[in-house]
Amino acid sequence: MSTAQPPLVGIDWGTTNRRAYLLGENGQVLRTHTDDQGILAVKGDFERSLANLLASMQVREADVLMSGMVGSRNGWRDVPYLDTTRVLTELPQALVTVETSLPGIRCRITPGYRSSDEAGMPDVMRGEETQILGALACGAPEGWFVLPGTHCKWVYVERGRIQHLLTFMTGELFGLMSERGTLAALMQHHEVDVPEAFRAGLDAAASGGAFSHRAFSCRALVVTDSMPAAHAASWLSGLLIGTELHEIGRRTAVQGVVQIVGSPELAERYEAALAHTGLKALRWQPDKVYVAAVRTLAGASG
Repeated sequence: MSTAQPPLVGIDWGTTNRRAYLLGENGQVLRTHTDDQGILAVKGDFERSLANLLASMQVREADVLMSGMVGSRNGWRDVPYLDTTRVLTELPQALVTVETSLPGIRCRITPGYRSSDEAGMPDVMRGEETQILGALACGAPEGWFVLPGTHCKWVYVERGRIQHLLTFMTGELFGLMSERGTLAALMQHHEVDVPEAFRAGLDAAASGGAFSHRAFSCRALVVTDSMPAAHAASWLSGLLIGTELHEIGRRTAVQGVVQIVGSPELAERYEAALAHTGLKALRWQPDKVYVAAVRTLAGASG
């Protein structure tokens, strides 16, 4: 009778996209799969969607570990958030099993975290906690982590515990303001990455004032011929990211090296923004840290 362990499959299952990793016995990546079958696309039929995914990866038996919005209220199962009193190393013991009719498939979801700020306002994340766990497993030091995206997360980790969690709707706002509204016409003519305009946006955020007021400055700069329309997108990107940095600095002193986990394009932009404010950053490749997290979760949970 064979005692071989089934292969390990990690799935980062988000709202619009999904990425899966098949790992071998020694933790090496054997196969990857990316598609647009996020939780909105599967229309509630998660088991069939998982079966199709595994079939495409030529997997019949597997220990499946999932993270991200698949564990949300609109996902496969609403997995309760962990309180930030629970250290990250407890994530493997907090995995939630999802029963399926798929033979030979063990299926579990990683919970996210919730916290409250000094005003009692809640904040949450799903999926980013797994990436942070993986970055720590790869040797990242504790301190500030930034995970840019549609909703950018800033997370401060100390002694294995999340001390601060702040979400900024930076990517979503940039997309909305680029596609509709007063600034949309300007964005249609933008140049890709204008460093001086990006830095000017960062400086505008650092000067203070309400974001809604500073955002209108993007239009005012153009119509008064103080800035070319082609620079507007880079300026707005700088303003949005600078607003994040300004708020983080208001709440706590940022010291040491900030760890960035994100796509190359976004990671480079945040690294440039941090450097402009005199801070150092270290970039971590998302695939690398996610695979490290899956190994950690599987190894510690049994």
